[in-house]
This record gives sequence, structure tokens and C-alpha cells, in this order.
Amino acid sequence: MRQYRQRFEHYGHGAAEQAIVGLGGQVFIAETEKQAKEFFRPYFDNAPVYGHGPSLEEFESITPLTVGTVDQVVERYASYAEKVGSYQRQLFLVDHAGLPNEVVLEQIEILGTEVVPRLRAEMERIRLADVPSDPPTHASLLAAGPEATIHKVKPARRVDA
Repeated sequence: MRQYRQRFEHYGHGAAEQAIVGLGGQVFIAETEKQAKEFFRPYFDNAPVYGHGPSLEEFESITPLTVGTVDQVVERYASYAEKVGSYQRQLFLVDHAGLPNEVVLEQIEILGTEVVPRLRAEMERIRLADVPSDPPTHASLLAAGPEATIHKVKPARRVDA
């Protein structure tokens, strides 16, 4: 992350802390941590990617996987800003480990109605004043047109020795 931010600044996009950053992670959410782990553990233990390796708890300690409550998910993901600086995009993997489609849809609903609004509010609360909270989207770049500042920055060229 540090190198990305340094390159962002080096090539004239803005200050390093203003880099447009996104992080990824996996979640499974229930009313209580116990309920979440009891439901998710059999899927985790038998998943082609996760299963038969580290325990669920070990995997949570070494990856962004969070199996617990809405509060736990919001707290954990907001804490990443302390480690990597402000960031504007968060991708959540929810259809993992062979979860049934109806469970995945429930997880998306919980994310959209409970986690994301709270996480956005928390990220806005801790965001530095000169760090954008609304980075450009494809639509906003198109609307800005070819004269927008973003189009004036030239990509680096490879220098062969």
C-alpha cells in the first residue's frame, strides 16, 4: 500500500494520503458471533479454498475474514484505515465456501442495510480533511470530459536499460 501511495504522489495525482484506495475482505454475519461461527464453520471447514487448512479462528487472525456480528465487521474494517490510511472502496466477498444462494442474499442485505451505512459513517468520521471521500467513478470521469485533470497525467513509460 505504501508503494502504491508513493507512486500516486510521484506521478502527480495528488498527495500520497489522497490516493484512491480499495480493500477486499470476506465476511459472514449473524446476530451473535456464536451463531455466525456455528453456521459458517461447516462451510469453511469443507470449502475447497479454506477447508482442511488453518482453523476458522487462525484464518480470521491472518486474513480479513470476519465471522461475527455487524459491530465486529464494522469495527474490524474501520480499523484498517489505521493501518493503511484512509480508503474509499471496500469489496466484500460473501458468496464463498459453498454457502446456499438464499444465505448469500441475506448476507448482501445485511451488508447493504446495516454494515455499509455504519462503515461509511465511521470512515467519514476518521477521514483526514484533504482526503477525498467521493473518489471518481467511471461515470464522473466521462462527465468531466477529456479536459479533466485526470486525463492530463501521462502514464509512466518503461525505460529499457
